[in-house]
Amino acid sequence: MNDAWVTAMIGVRFVEQGRDLAGFDCWGAVAHGLRQGFGIVVPSYTEAYTTSQEGDEIAALIGRESSGWLAVPLADAQPGDVLILRIQGRPWHCGLVLEPPAFLHADRTLWTVRDRWDSPVWSRRIIGLYRHPEMAARRLARSDGLQEAACPHTPGNAAHQLKSVTGDGGQ
Repeated sequence: MNDAWVTAMIGVRFVEQGRDLAGFDCWGAVAHGLRQGFGIVVPSYTEAYTTSQEGDEIAALIGRESSGWLAVPLADAQPGDVLILRIQGRPWHCGLVLEPPAFLHADRTLWTVRDRWDSPVWSRRIIGLYRHPEMAARRLARSDGLQEAACPHTPGNAAHQLKSVTGDGGQ
């Protein structure tokens, strides 16, 4: 994995609905990392919520968009997978897996940081780990000995929509 994009993201300030190096919220950091590091374009979802403090709206968004991504056991995590975390009993936060168990996420107080999901802060909050369908298809093609095909990154394509997890419903 080329780490230049990760280095550029570390320390970027938290900005509500931030989607670029001027600032990120948690989904903005994941979306930017997927695009820069893996060539995967996902929707911004800025129309779905106003602030990251809207826990009910964000949990509902995650629930609505959960079916299309592949659930992956933590033991099988790979760079580019998306980690869904529980905050206040709901699926409310996300991060992008770097080298397991490291992940990148944006936090209101920490800004954009590299963290570990096995830390005492995060290990008890894990709801699930999910792989974008395009990344799953690329990995399957490589494991079958096929060459990785270029992908069209069609923004309206359903395969490019966020599909995370409702998991245990944030219980």
